[in-house]
Amino acid sequence: MSFPKTFDAYVPTNVDDFFALAKVDPKYVSLDTLRSFVHSIRCYYFALAILYSGFPSETPGVPQITFEELARRLYHTCLLHDLGWTMTDEGRAHPAHGMTFELHGGIMAYDHLHEKAPSLDAEQVGDIVQSIVLHTLVLESGKSSATGMLMFLSAWFDVCGYHEAGPGSRFVDPRTVQEIEQEFPRGGLAAEGKMILEREFDQKPNCLLSHFRGGGEEFFKVVRAEPIVDASNASASGH
Repeated sequence: MSFPKTFDAYVPTNVDDFFALAKVDPKYVSLDTLRSFVHSIRCYYFALAILYSGFPSETPGVPQITFEELARRLYHTCLLHDLGWTMTDEGRAHPAHGMTFELHGGIMAYDHLHEKAPSLDAEQVGDIVQSIVLHTLVLESGKSSATGMLMFLSAWFDVCGYHEAGPGSRFVDPRTVQEIEQEFPRGGLAAEGKMILEREFDQKPNCLLSHFRGGGEEFFKVVRAEPIVDASNASASGH
C-alpha cells in the first residue's frame, strides 16, 4: 500500500468538521497478508539456523562472504521474497504484475532497494533480487550464491517441512523449529498461499511453479498446514 508523502499536522477537533475535510475512501487492507510476512520472518530465522548448523565454510578455492554481509543480504531477501504475492492496488498496478510472482516480486524488490537502501551496491542488490527470482526453482546443476541457497532452502522448508528435503532430513534442529513456530505461528498461511497460487496458476499457466514436478496439484499436496514440529513431539534427537 502507498501513503501520501505528508499529512496535516493539525486537524479539526470537531468530528463533523474533520470528516468534512477528510477525503475518506475506505479500502480493504487484508490482515491475512501478515501471514505471508510472518512466513518471511520464519524463513529468515530458518536460514540463520541452517547457516549456523554446518553451511559450507572455508572450502579451498571458493570465495568467502562474511557472516555480517551474508546476514544483511539474507534479511533483505527473506523479508522481500514474496512481494509478488501482493493483493494491494499498488502491487497489482505495477508494470511487472503480469509476470510470474517470483519475477514480479524481484522487480518490485529491485525498485524498493534502489529507493530505500541506496547504500547497497550492484553486487548486493543483484544477489538479493536474483535470490528472490529463483527461490522456487529446483535446479539440478550450476552454482547458487549463499544467499540464494539459503533463501531456497528456508522457503521450501517453511512451506513443506522436513520431508520435502528427503525423508528423515534434519537440517534444522526440531527444538529450533518449535521455538520459531511458537514465536511466529503459521496461522492460515497454507490456505492463503493456496488461494494466491491458484490465481497464479489460472492467470499465468507458464508461471515458474507450474514446472514443479507433477504441476500445481502435486505442489499443493506437499504444502503443510500444521506446524513442522508438533509441540508435544519436539526433542533433541528427532522430529
